[in-house]
Amino acid sequence: MATRSRTLAVYGLLFVLGLTSVVAPPKTQAAGTPSVDDPVVVAVGDIACAPSDPEFNGGVGAPGHCRMTTTSDLATQIAPASVFMLGDAQYNSGSLADFNGSYARSWGRLKPITRPAIGNHEYGTPGGGGYFTYFGDAATPQQPGCVKDCNGWYSFGVGEWHVVVLNSECAKISGGTGCAVGSPQQQWLAADLAAHPAKCTVVLQHRPRWSSNSFAYADVAPLLDTMHRGGVDLLLAGHSHSYERFAPQTPSGERDDVNGIREIVVGTGGSFHSGFATIMPNSLVRESQVFGVLKLTLRPASYDWAFVAAPETPFTDSGTGTCH
Repeated sequence: MATRSRTLAVYGLLFVLGLTSVVAPPKTQAAGTPSVDDPVVVAVGDIACAPSDPEFNGGVGAPGHCRMTTTSDLATQIAPASVFMLGDAQYNSGSLADFNGSYARSWGRLKPITRPAIGNHEYGTPGGGGYFTYFGDAATPQQPGCVKDCNGWYSFGVGEWHVVVLNSECAKISGGTGCAVGSPQQQWLAADLAAHPAKCTVVLQHRPRWSSNSFAYADVAPLLDTMHRGGVDLLLAGHSHSYERFAPQTPSGERDDVNGIREIVVGTGGSFHSGFATIMPNSLVRESQVFGVLKLTLRPASYDWAFVAAPETPFTDSGTGTCH
């Protein structure tokens, strides 16, 4: 009590002297206590079946298939500040008709807060036209009005975090520039990270760099090198219809708990399941038969993750990471 009284006296004196316009003492917060200012977001990919899918069932789906309404219910209950959509939002070809007939009926209610990344199935429609038309400028804010063959990479802020969205469909990028060193996307990524030296940075893309099956994608390696040099903390991906969390790693796949990038694969949005083969080094947690979403609490210098599973596929994984 004596300490608080002295603090109030000091602030009162400063106010009288005209040295501050703030008379209240600074807020204190117990270590580990969530702040109301820490945004909560949801991340997931590989989501909606087409209305023509035999398991569509009016959008409700069937065991192991087409559970996009169930996962969107989970996300809605969390009430996130933003949804990080990790690609393959709409199967099988990403047509606008299928987006409107399926994705819009489930995850569409979260569309105003959705930040999407493009996936391989979106390119089942030439130039990703269905995806870019459905999400509009949210999918390509650097090219307003673009509805086909758009870049698909951009960045934004959530709380004190910098968020980067990449186009990991390297072979589909307009102009055939891919993801190589010197490509427009790689150069943009390097410049964007340099211009936003935030304490915490997360990258969203569809294809994972590491995955304990055939879904690992080496073509994005130059982008991982750029991320590592730019201090990226967290990489979120889909593509593999499973959940897998890796320890922080260097771009070459060596564990580095101090400066490495933690990748979490969250391809559990409801479409269907895929399994694992040879387990990759530094893969810490895996589950192939699960639907659900990843809940992230983004703090100024750290983050909490918690996988929220559908009741039909019970599974949990949670923890805390510290930013570089």
